[in-house]
Amino acid sequence: MNKIFGIDISEWQKGFDFKKAKSEGVKFAIIRAGYTGSGNGTSKAKDKCFESHYKNAKNNGIQVGAYWFSRATTYANGQAEAEYMYKNCLKGKQFEYPIAIDVEDTKYQSKASKKAVAEAVKGFCEYLEGKGYYVSVYANSNWFKNKIDSTIIKPYDKWLANWSKSNPASPKHGMWQFGGSSNYVRTNKVAGVVCDQDYAYKDYPNIMLEKGLNGYTKKAESTPVDPPKPQETPQNEAKPTETTKPSSEPKKSLEKGDKVQIIGNGNSQASGKGHTAGGIGYKRKIKDYIAGAKYPYKVGNAFGTTGWYQEKALKKI
Repeated sequence: MNKIFGIDISEWQKGFDFKKAKSEGVKFAIIRAGYTGSGNGTSKAKDKCFESHYKNAKNNGIQVGAYWFSRATTYANGQAEAEYMYKNCLKGKQFEYPIAIDVEDTKYQSKASKKAVAEAVKGFCEYLEGKGYYVSVYANSNWFKNKIDSTIIKPYDKWLANWSKSNPASPKHGMWQFGGSSNYVRTNKVAGVVCDQDYAYKDYPNIMLEKGLNGYTKKAESTPVDPPKPQETPQNEAKPTETTKPSSEPKKSLEKGDKVQIIGNGNSQASGKGHTAGGIGYKRKIKDYIAGAKYPYKVGNAFGTTGWYQEKALKKI
C-alpha cells in the first residue's frame, strides 16, 4: 500500500490544532500515553495531554495510536509499564494504530544489556497482546542494531526512527519516523507546531477491525451457505406413503372382510335412491369401502349386496 502520513505528539504539543493538521494531510497521530520517570526508573505518569489529544484527534477524524516512553530493563518492569498504560490510558478506548513501547532511554536502558532491554520489551508486549492490543517497538536504527537483542523482539512490529531522506530497508518496519526538527523534511512544523512526522506502510485500521484488536470487535465472518441437502430417510424409518400422509378423512374402525351385524338403516342397493336398506339384525361381511361416500361401507353375503351403510349402523362381531 502507499505510505500514509501521520505525526506523533505529547504534552509538548499542548493545544495542538488537529483540524488544521487534517487539512495539511495528517491521517493519524501516535499519542504519548505516559512515561516512566527518571528518579528510580519505575515511577510512572500519564501524559498531561493524552486525554485531550485523543479526544480532539478523534473528533477531527484523525485516527490514533499510542506509545509509552519506557525505562524498563527487566521483563517485570516492562510488564508493569504496560499494565499501568492499559489501566490508566487504553482501557475503554479504540485505537486504529499500534500501541508502542518507546525504547531510547539513556539513563537506564542504554547501560543495560541488549538482552535485558529486549526482555523488558517482551514483558510490555506480551501483557498488552494478552489484552487484545496490536503492539509495536519504537527505536532508532542504532538502538535496533546495537542496544536490543533482535532475536527476542523479532515477533513484534517495528516503528523505526531514522531522520533521513529515504526509508531505510532494515530493520523491517511498519512505520517510519522520518523527521521532525531536521532539514530532511520540507517543514518541521505541522499545524504551526514543531512535531515528529511519520509514514505508515501497513493498513493498520483494517487490521484492527478485521482481527478485533485495540478495543475493536472482530468483524463477523461471512461463511458461504451451501444449499440445503435433501434429507435422507434413515434405513429404519418408514418412508412416507399415501397411507401415512396427513388426511382429513375420519379414522375408520372397520375394514374389508370384517363380520358385522346390521343395527341401523342404510342406503338400499336395490333402488340406490335413498331407500333404507333392510336387514337390521342380519349378520354380514364388509365387501367394500369408498372413502368420502355418504354410505361408505358395502355390506353383503355370498349371494349379493344387502346395502350401503354408515359405520354407526354396523356393529363388528
